[in-house]
Amino acid sequence: MSDTVFLIGATGQIGKSLIAELAPDHAAGRLQVKAGVHSERSAALVRASGIDAVHFDLDQPAGFDAALQGVDSVFLLRPYTLKQMMHGKLVADAARRVGVRHIVAIGAYGRPETPWPVIAWNFLVEAYIERMGLGWTHLQPNYFMDNTLVQRDRSSNTLYNRITVPVSWIASADIAAVAAAVLRDPAPHAGKIYPLASEVADVQQIAAIMSEVTGQPHTVGITPREKMMERLLAQGREHEYALALVDYADAVSRGEVPEVADTFDTVERVAGRPAIRFKDFLRQHLAPA
Repeated sequence: MSDTVFLIGATGQIGKSLIAELAPDHAAGRLQVKAGVHSERSAALVRASGIDAVHFDLDQPAGFDAALQGVDSVFLLRPYTLKQMMHGKLVADAARRVGVRHIVAIGAYGRPETPWPVIAWNFLVEAYIERMGLGWTHLQPNYFMDNTLVQRDRSSNTLYNRITVPVSWIASADIAAVAAAVLRDPAPHAGKIYPLASEVADVQQIAAIMSEVTGQPHTVGITPREKMMERLLAQGREHEYALALVDYADAVSRGEVPEVADTFDTVERVAGRPAIRFKDFLRQHLAPA
């Protein structure tokens, strides 16, 4: 009998790529893949990929046990808010109660002794999962290439960001490829922490690549602190979480977080293919003029 995999956070950037990775396994019967959804629109998107959709709402823990019953491995992508800590704890509690064997959790990259809350909050969730007695694998991505697409103002060809120093980047599709490799065969990856960052670039370099790919000159705009706060609050982040994100961005720009430029060969080692280069990522997503 094939193992059952349950995806939490399946309709975002990483989740959509993960569904695409695992859909052939599901169709071939190598895995039974289920995705948690909390709207009919999300359910329709999941079913269109051939994956089973199951009602699941991170804010309704009373339904966790029923949704995870009979599941072997859970992919856990939590919303980037303060709620993520309770979300992670309650999912881990339910997973242990119903006999889930392995959790693959998405967190954030940083050094273990980090003083920055937006990184450390993820570490606290990971530490709780580890004490559950389940198999676990932690995926720790650094900056997402995908975010540069929404930071680009298409009307002015301006790339807005608040970080002025080079940092390392990873494509969501690469995170999904690593997650898929772990979910197909969790045992070799049990107890592993996989940092995910493949290429270093600053916003000036990224804007130059955008110029080359689109054939249109791109410039860089530094997002004012108050504008970044305003945007994060509009996205539903709590004030404390938004403030922690802005403080972290400013610390990075001041050179106080040297690990933000670290890179790793995780994609090649775990997924068995080269990591996506920034230029290739932008060529895929930005049409030339």
